[in-house]
Amino acid sequence: MKRYFFFDIDGTLTSPLTACVPEDTKEAIRQLQAKGNFVALATGRLQCDAYHIAQQLGIRSVVSDGGNGLTIDGQLIYHRSLPLDACYAFLDDLDDSQYPWAITIDNKMEKHSRDSRYMDRTGDSYYRNIIQADFDYRTSSQIFKMFIDCPKEEEGQIEFHGLRHVRFKRDILLIEPTAKENGIFEILKREQASDDSVVVFGDGMNDCSMFRPEWFSVAMGNANPLLKAKASYVTDDVDKNGLSNALRRFGWID
Repeated sequence: MKRYFFFDIDGTLTSPLTACVPEDTKEAIRQLQAKGNFVALATGRLQCDAYHIAQQLGIRSVVSDGGNGLTIDGQLIYHRSLPLDACYAFLDDLDDSQYPWAITIDNKMEKHSRDSRYMDRTGDSYYRNIIQADFDYRTSSQIFKMFIDCPKEEEGQIEFHGLRHVRFKRDILLIEPTAKENGIFEILKREQASDDSVVVFGDGMNDCSMFRPEWFSVAMGNANPLLKAKASYVTDDVDKNGLSNALRRFGWID
């Protein structure tokens, strides 16, 4: 039976200790593909970032941007913006607050802001920071991610206008979709595949929506306890070959 495997990246494929993919995990993915299974990433990362990692693993399909991006067999199917009206209202509010921000408006590892406060306060350099004093976010026809310097205990002071958010780091809020299942649904539709052929792996709260009862879900040993409670099976930590151990446990690889 051909199965459809979807893997989160951070904390699932990559080790929290090294941010690298363990060799045992790479071999497990190779075996899954050699057996004729469909293998894809399912991540909150920006499409260009996620697909770069996929290529390094020999994977050609990616659910990216928390479900707002989809790449199948190397072809970008769609890459949708966050809802612009909600983004504009959210940023308008931030402009009147003490919380500096930066946003991603292109499928590039870049984020834009008007001043250096976000970078100065967070030190966040994962994306290249572009400072433009006259930057007008209302001229942006697409917004993929928004980063805000806001401690967790102060989240209640922010109006999110219906936008979903996760924690990028302890003091950084990240506005991005958390609906990875949407990309999976599209792939299943195109492949005419059944729900009982789906296997999803994850570790974080942004994986909750794809831990559906009709799909087989595997939580890593290092996963959030709430995600573990939703999982069909809980494996070992990623640093202890948790991904490959689960695949061997169910006979999906040798």
